[in-house]
Amino acid sequence: MNNNHPLPNTKSGKLFKDQIIEILISAGDIVNRTKNLDLKPIFKAKKDIVTKIDIEIENFISDQIVKNFNHHNIVGEENGGELLNGDYNWIIDPIDGTKNFFYGHPHYCIVLGLTYGDNVLAGFTYDPNRKEIFHAIKGQGFYLNNKRYKVSNNNFNNSFLSAEIPGSGLGSQKTLDFIQKIYSDVIGLRISGSAGLSLAYLASGRSDIFICYKLNIWDQIAGIIQITEAGGKIVDKNGNKAGLYSDGIIAGNASIVDDLLIKAKEFKWI
Repeated sequence: MNNNHPLPNTKSGKLFKDQIIEILISAGDIVNRTKNLDLKPIFKAKKDIVTKIDIEIENFISDQIVKNFNHHNIVGEENGGELLNGDYNWIIDPIDGTKNFFYGHPHYCIVLGLTYGDNVLAGFTYDPNRKEIFHAIKGQGFYLNNKRYKVSNNNFNNSFLSAEIPGSGLGSQKTLDFIQKIYSDVIGLRISGSAGLSLAYLASGRSDIFICYKLNIWDQIAGIIQITEAGGKIVDKNGNKAGLYSDGIIAGNASIVDDLLIKAKEFKWI
């Protein structure tokens, strides 16, 4: 497949980046107006909740994509959808970190990514609490607001580890066991509850390593291109280049990822 697909034009003639940022800021305003409401969780599965605001934000972003772009096949965490091989696909996580949002922890984000087939073209992460927009467009670098960033160049033994723990299943215990075994080698650990922000922070140099045993397509789409465009390396648990359906994620600079892969095998995380 040809990977050099141009970005879709906006109907208004605005720049692609500017139009997406406008949509995300408007979606963030909705989140901020509703974050203090008395929300009732809807359980999609054990330990997996959604709120009516997640659904409202996804519907809003979907409507804005249809309104502003000619290509609008949409895959959302809440409304579903199917990835098309021969067209543009918009992938939405309306609130990444729903548990944080529900409990009043101000650490969550909106994630919006664009692919052509399975080729990631752009990834945006918006933190409406801190007014931070992390974005990457293929071949154009990684930016936090309007400043370009690169991943850190630290080595493993001087690293700040970021991780996300799956809600249940084998991966949860394996990850906790793995972290316990490598914890003495790192200078700190953060588990934020938002994989989207953790990946964006890694690309920004706010952490040195990121690991997660299993993520969904909408959790990792933006991080894949953001970390790549920030000069980092992002792979699955077996060391293969990360893609939309990767089984787990390890990310950082090339050296630190290679070192962590050795430890992941040694301590049977994979």
